[in-house]
Amino acid sequence: MIDRIIIDNFATIEHLSFDLGSGLNIITGETGAGKSVLVTAISTVLGDRADTSMVRTGASRASIQLAGTRNGEDVVISREIMAGGKSVSKLNGEMATLGQIRGFCRDWIDIHGQYDNQQILDPENHIRITDSFRSDTTEPELEKLRACFDAYKAAQKEYDDLLKAEANAAQQKDYYSFEYKYIGDLGLYPGEDEELRKRLEMMKNSSRIYQNVRYSYDALQGSEFDGNPSVLDILSRVSSDLAAAGSYSDQISSMAERASDAYYTLDDIASGLRELLSTLDFSEADMDEVSGRLAVIEDAKRKYRRNIEEILAYRDELGAKLSMIQNFDSERKRLAEAAHRKYAVLEDQAAHVSELRHIIARKLESEISRELKDLDFANSEFSIDIGRLDEIGPLGFDKVEFLISTNPGDPLMPLTKIASGGEISRIMLAFKRIIGETDEVETMIFDEIDTGISGRTALVVGKKLHEIAGHRQIVSVTHLPQIAAYGDDNYLISKSIDNDKSYTNIEHLDDEARIRMIATLFSGSSDNANALQAARDLVDSAK
Repeated sequence: MIDRIIIDNFATIEHLSFDLGSGLNIITGETGAGKSVLVTAISTVLGDRADTSMVRTGASRASIQLAGTRNGEDVVISREIMAGGKSVSKLNGEMATLGQIRGFCRDWIDIHGQYDNQQILDPENHIRITDSFRSDTTEPELEKLRACFDAYKAAQKEYDDLLKAEANAAQQKDYYSFEYKYIGDLGLYPGEDEELRKRLEMMKNSSRIYQNVRYSYDALQGSEFDGNPSVLDILSRVSSDLAAAGSYSDQISSMAERASDAYYTLDDIASGLRELLSTLDFSEADMDEVSGRLAVIEDAKRKYRRNIEEILAYRDELGAKLSMIQNFDSERKRLAEAAHRKYAVLEDQAAHVSELRHIIARKLESEISRELKDLDFANSEFSIDIGRLDEIGPLGFDKVEFLISTNPGDPLMPLTKIASGGEISRIMLAFKRIIGETDEVETMIFDEIDTGISGRTALVVGKKLHEIAGHRQIVSVTHLPQIAAYGDDNYLISKSIDNDKSYTNIEHLDDEARIRMIATLFSGSSDNANALQAARDLVDSAK
């Protein structure tokens, strides 16, 4: 609950510091005194968006502090709003984001204002309100439902993406096939272009190369046109002579072996040169063939803006795409079956949640009906209608709408078509009473819950607020004496003007001051004898 609120330089509030009681805290004041400013300040410290226009004129910053206990532990929340636009929130002295503040306060303090009345009139919110009743039971199953829904949507997206890819691939199939065949017909292999360039370079210099190779071969092997001995002939004779002398000397024998090895090495070289000579006889047609092949390869490289290795990799990609196109039928079937299985699981979980929701709705109907009778809806009938949507969503397939009949014999109708402003306030109070008990909110703040009601109905609402305050802290901003009479602690907000500046103040009222305040609500004057007596009678009745 909230123990103390401190506000500085917020709108018309220069400084306020006051404590709240643990029961029903009633805040009253004339129109324009600052009741709404106080509620706005509390909403702001609890995580609502900060409006820099609320910084008091002439001040550099506004600050709001709220101290209390949550689940028995001390809590301090603060918010500073700079005139320049920045704001800083702290939770127990540590910097915190607005999301963290709102998450922390969600189950601690609940502020009800006119916006909540609009929420309950919107059927889109009815399913969430219903689910919040016994949320300890529904939330785990709703989490499973959301997980099933996400899994199904992911499977369905994968299937839909395949269908789109299939449609696109069908249009591209001929192109893929042409490109795949074209590259295949090129017959490329890695490094071919470099190999051809070297060969063409050799062809262009074949005459000089042939002369050098021919001279080297003739020197080693001998020429048939002269009678001079060849290198191999000389080396063969040297090897034989040394071998003959080697029987007399190990050193000579070793040299003979080396000479023999040299002979065979040079003989191999001569054989290689002979084979090479047979390949060095190039014709112009041979050169044209190599040049043409290089031109084809260079054209392909320019077309695809890739080298040979990358062109071959691109062909592999095209082959994979063609293979996928050919296998679309089996892949489509696989993904369709996967999506169907996920949907079946989703449908089962949605049905389970729906059964649970029907059970909870009947209990909520009973509880709300009982509360409405306490709130002077003696002949009312309340019902929660649950229909079925065409599609399953993250909350299942249920469509939930609150229906009510406020007069005997009248048919059940949607809230938005039947309820007046005062009736809506009481209906919302009934929901706050019931839902609040299940979510164990420690503090409830009601801003103008009395809109549209008066007289006996106001007494009923005051009594109900006091009843709720027996289990949790209630703060109610009101202008009705019937509600103010039920306060355990009463506060009066007033506004004064000094040097053309407004100042909002708050005063905790003792018993006599409370009587005078209630008399003012009755008659506009705290000195009217009849109003004072009516105020005492009202307080005595409330007690």
